[in-house]
Amino acid sequence: MARTAVSVTSLSTYLLPALLALALTFTPAWAQGAPSAPGEIRGIVVAEGSGTPLAGAVVAVRGAPDSAQVGSASTDEGGRFRVTGVPVGSWAVQVTLPGYAPVARTGVAVARAAPVADLGLIALEPSVFALEGIEVEVERSAVEIAPDRTAYSTRDMPVASGGTATDVLRSVPELEVDVDGAVSLRGTAARIYLNGRPAPMEGEALQQFLQQFPAERIERVEVIANPSARFEAEGGGGIVNVVLKENVDLGLSGSLFANGSTRGDVGGGGRLAYQRGPLTLFGGTFLRLSRRSETSYDLRRNLLADPVTELVQDARSERDGLSGSVDLTAELRVSERSTLWSEVGFYGSGSDAEGVAAYTLSAAAGDPADRYDRLTERESERLDTDLSVGFRHELAPRSHELTAELRFEDGTDDDLELARRLQLAPDGGDIGLPEELVRDATYGDERELTAELDYVRPWGERGQLQAGYRGEREEEDDDRRVETFAGAPGSAPVAARSTGYTHRETSHAAYLIATRRFGRLGVQAGARAELARSRFGLPGTGEVFEKEYGSLFPSANLTYELGGGKQARLSYTRRIRRPSPRVLDPTDRSSDPLNRRVGNPDIEPQYTQSLSLETSWAGQAGSLRFSPYYRRTENEWTQIRTVSAAGVSTLTWESLASTDAYGASLTASLRPTGGWSGYASVSGHREVRDASNLSVDYSGAAFRWSARGNLSARLGGSLSAQGMFFYTPPRDVPQGRIGSRLMTHFGVRQQLRDGRASLSLMVTDPFDLARSSFETRDPTHVQVGRSSWRARSAVLSLSYAFGRPPRDARDRERESPDEEEPESVIR
Repeated sequence: MARTAVSVTSLSTYLLPALLALALTFTPAWAQGAPSAPGEIRGIVVAEGSGTPLAGAVVAVRGAPDSAQVGSASTDEGGRFRVTGVPVGSWAVQVTLPGYAPVARTGVAVARAAPVADLGLIALEPSVFALEGIEVEVERSAVEIAPDRTAYSTRDMPVASGGTATDVLRSVPELEVDVDGAVSLRGTAARIYLNGRPAPMEGEALQQFLQQFPAERIERVEVIANPSARFEAEGGGGIVNVVLKENVDLGLSGSLFANGSTRGDVGGGGRLAYQRGPLTLFGGTFLRLSRRSETSYDLRRNLLADPVTELVQDARSERDGLSGSVDLTAELRVSERSTLWSEVGFYGSGSDAEGVAAYTLSAAAGDPADRYDRLTERESERLDTDLSVGFRHELAPRSHELTAELRFEDGTDDDLELARRLQLAPDGGDIGLPEELVRDATYGDERELTAELDYVRPWGERGQLQAGYRGEREEEDDDRRVETFAGAPGSAPVAARSTGYTHRETSHAAYLIATRRFGRLGVQAGARAELARSRFGLPGTGEVFEKEYGSLFPSANLTYELGGGKQARLSYTRRIRRPSPRVLDPTDRSSDPLNRRVGNPDIEPQYTQSLSLETSWAGQAGSLRFSPYYRRTENEWTQIRTVSAAGVSTLTWESLASTDAYGASLTASLRPTGGWSGYASVSGHREVRDASNLSVDYSGAAFRWSARGNLSARLGGSLSAQGMFFYTPPRDVPQGRIGSRLMTHFGVRQQLRDGRASLSLMVTDPFDLARSSFETRDPTHVQVGRSSWRARSAVLSLSYAFGRPPRDARDRERESPDEEEPESVIR
């Protein structure tokens, strides 16, 4: 079976006026008619001694050295900068550039009679030698708002010591993480990046990776709600970029950590870095043992049976997991402006799980007609290898460069499950029948080859052009064999079936982005064109499903500096989400005959258009951010459950005609004041589903909202504490309702040995409230369920760092939240 589809769309003529009206409706009054601030601060940044102009230095204007910024700019090729829209008052100006010691000027006055403050030449001294006996401590805000993203530092998060990446993501105000670890942004699945690159795994494998990856390795989390055309177009819910700690020193530096919890989790690891002349080496490793227990209860009523029957499933399970990683990066500066690098990484995980589920089938409100226990044992192993080599040449420092990278990823995923059925009498006693044994073995292999070429160059004094190409080839093979035995496990199987699939996908994409600044207005517009081909095959049946489609992904970003710490950004993006092989595979992925899970090979890619207006205000006390948005998704997938007259549940994927979401979030952040800091955030959106292509029963509207809070306090010179909570109330979904969720964390941290070491205690879910519930219903069935997992724990963690690491040569590609145009910093 082969199908071909071509889709190239943009904003429809009827949609754009509605979106603009929505944006104007939500725009605060001060954003629509704020008077312009009169002041301007300017100057020239040069190198100490030589007087050479320095391009790319970041100039930030603040009320005080540790307060929120009210304006910023970057120096051009001549070292010149202009920060406009500065209110009348006295300001602190900070100038930073990697490789140079920062410079601060205080008491810079802007008056109505003298609105321009010219600082003249500002000389930066190269930070080549380590200075002893001088320490400067500046308390940096935990939240950085940049023109295209919001960055959350993990420095003061209670989960940053002893926790996992999943715990860190749960602490970010804009993100939602469900019980399985899936991450969503504004109600839609988000794409996870690691250090600016798509994570080398997805689905359940990615969730397990994040649940075991140590939080100590994470420096910050960047939330990019509307990515530009510079980024890969995959993913409908924006991008969450997890930035890892990879700074190095001149010489040898590194860090070590170890932790343990009351529920049996233990972990440890470390990183080492070495830099000598043009060569830089850094790498690390970690090992983590995790334990998880869960209980669940499901009651399913079969409305097709006559008389109506009820099936009760009461289950409990225990899982032990062991995971670890090793990575190494080598950088060689082959010339003053050229750098060659290579990276290799290995991540492995394995788990053993045991569970028992009691099944009871009866007529509604009647005596049991069938009762049995289902005992399962499961072993899983996964190994991922990531190899890459890259080259970067700077035609001009930080503003004109060419980067090329080749990356290869390989992953194996093996799974073996043994399920035994023990038949019981209606009263629960053993009736002595032979056990039925099902052996389910799956062997998976994934390979991906990616080539990227990116070019960035200035466009006059206030502009930038970016262009690039990305080619990708993905291959995935899956082999599965299910055998059923009656009696002794060593006997011949009474039934056997072999299934599996092959998946091949090739894509070519090119993008062009133009950025220009006109006074206080920043304009960025671009587009990404992509051609993709996919082939999904079922060797067992000979069926082949082919698709070919071309897509255009425009993006736009308008920023306006209103002065006085106020700014606004209007952004638009279009993205795609392609179905994975597990979504397409029509064979039953479950070994439980009463609970089938099948894919749908007819699922088409879903396209999402998103328009958002982000307004923010930064003052002496903190910042306030209001972000209304509108999103429309065509062919959005959802999981639908049906039950047959025999009582068999089938969960599969279907596409809704469209989904519209209107929402907003409000976040208030308190800058460090008197030892206290934190934030509070509330968000909500109304979702309107059109499922007329499936059934009017699945159409409808629902309102979702959530609230988060985080409060930190310095209890002494080296002792700090923090508390965090997240709550979302019950919400409607296409086929039912999902219950509320509440998660809390509390932690204290004691710094030791002049801040090089820290001892932390973190308590998760102290009130034992982590649980979930759901309900689905349609004309075939009604099912209600609840689950509880052992989240409550106390974690003790110890970490130690040696060396005094400045930024390494490539950090500027991964972080610069204060720069005017950070789109080019993520590779």
